Amino acid sequence: MIYTYEVVSRYAFGAPTLWASDFVSFLLLISVFTAAPWLTRENGHVAVTILPDMAGALRPVILRAGFLVAAATCLWAAWLCLGEVQHLAARGTATLTSVRIPKWILVAFITYGVGNSGLYFLRLAFGAGLSDTETRPEVTHG
Repeated sequence: MIYTYEVVSRYAFGAPTLWASDFVSFLLLISVFTAAPWLTRENGHVAVTILPDMAGALRPVILRAGFLVAAATCLWAAWLCLGEVQHLAARGTATLTSVRIPKWILVAFITYGVGNSGLYFLRLAFGAGLSDTETRPEVTHG
């Protein structure tokens, strides 16, 4: 919608906006990192399952180990981001865009996304039974 407004404003009225590109970038970041925890909760992340598929009886162990590694990575990244949010807020750092906003706001969305994804990976790792239907990604052709 914002880009549509930008195109119409630029080509129909000869008056391009200064803010459209910035807001599209900000909204893309926000939408990705607010949707990531939901995607993780639904076990909808991209997965290469060749090793678990060949493991047979060890499949649940391998999947749990993978979820634990993913959880540790996400929670570590969230910890780093939290420190960066505090640092940016203390310094008052703003974006270098036409529309300047405090950077800590954007990094807070990243912190939220990776932190909650880490918690959902823990939930997947320690959840009750890992059946084939819960852990196999849906394959669609079309």
